[in-house]
Amino acid sequence: MAKFGKFLIFIGFIVFGGAVAWWYLFFEQFFGEDVKQASECFYYTSKVCLIGQHIDFMVDIPAYSPVALWVAAGIFALGVLFLALAPLRN
Repeated sequence: MAKFGKFLIFIGFIVFGGAVAWWYLFFEQFFGEDVKQASECFYYTSKVCLIGQHIDFMVDIPAYSPVALWVAAGIFALGVLFLALAPLRN
């Protein structure tokens, strides 16, 4: 059970890294080096974020969705739970 928990934590980190890269690459096309303007789009879909989703047909990268971040967080949390519930080794 501990190995599975560590595996899920690792997968959570990988998915998180993918979400960061996806967010950056998508919004960098609109904001350039000032991509921090879209920082709330990383975890929440606001009105500014919806604009990017409506014009995603004009860019090469599909519109970013914060669901990727929350899936990563869920996988990571599940991994921590499995690791915490694993029996201790003596």
